[in-house]
Amino acid sequence: MRKSPFFSVVIPVYNRKHRIEKAVKSMLDQTFKDWELLLIDDASTDGSFEFMQGFKDPRIKVFQNQTNQERCRTRNRGIELASGKYIAFLDSDDYHLPQHYQELYEAIEAAGFPKAFFFTNAWNETEEGERSERLCPPLESMPIPNYFLRHTVNPQRWAVHADLMREHPFDPNIQIAEDMETSLRICFSGAPVHQIPKRTTVYVAASDSFTHGASNKWERELDALKKIFKKPAFKGKLPKKETHRLISMCFFHLAMKAFQNQESTKVLSFGLRSFFLCPAGYNRKTNKPLFVALIYNIPLLGPVLQKIKKSP
Repeated sequence: MRKSPFFSVVIPVYNRKHRIEKAVKSMLDQTFKDWELLLIDDASTDGSFEFMQGFKDPRIKVFQNQTNQERCRTRNRGIELASGKYIAFLDSDDYHLPQHYQELYEAIEAAGFPKAFFFTNAWNETEEGERSERLCPPLESMPIPNYFLRHTVNPQRWAVHADLMREHPFDPNIQIAEDMETSLRICFSGAPVHQIPKRTTVYVAASDSFTHGASNKWERELDALKKIFKKPAFKGKLPKKETHRLISMCFFHLAMKAFQNQESTKVLSFGLRSFFLCPAGYNRKTNKPLFVALIYNIPLLGPVLQKIKKSP
């Protein structure tokens, strides 16, 4: 009988026939070889499932959902199927650098193979291949809940003890910011959290992803954040400064969207809420464009200012 692999890596796939090969190749190029890869097709319609069946490495296992389940349920299915000691993730449009799992293994070994949450740092990359450093400050720079609220620690950076991951699967009712919600639950469970300071994985800003391609991103994100922050499990535990900052971020982008669409009432409603939730600006760069949008939409004054701006 084949022994259990050290890492089980779960990739949810939905209509990614044109992207999945790079993600899989990054697994095959790993210097650490003791892993299994669980490719779970979420009822794709572009032939992704059939394409993935062409990968011949025995460590690669391909599964298919009969109906579309979205990524949380799909990842959870991977967690149930995993046989590794630690469970890790990768999205179908991203990829790991060759040393990713070697660095994670060495950190886990040095810590004594604990029931814990580990994560590495990451790079950002454009579709054209231009790479830049993702903001990944030291974990000890702030309390851990603040860190997970302020800095997106994507699942592709994680390696979580299998028992811990099964105790805290993704919430299928949270389809946006689900990584933040899950990592917060793990943090509040008392499990140790370890950061590996090396950048070992690459987040690609794919134009057809939800983050970069959805027209209703900020409406859906606002709804998801409100659901997360109202959860009984988080009552009295989340720092209001950080939760207000995230809600302010959504209102800011909704105000800018309304400004472009010339929807004055929405500009004022969203803009004022963004400002009063986070007077410094959610990233300290937003108050100037927010102020311009607001004054241009003040009844009576706004139309006059816009005429002055358009005049030669």
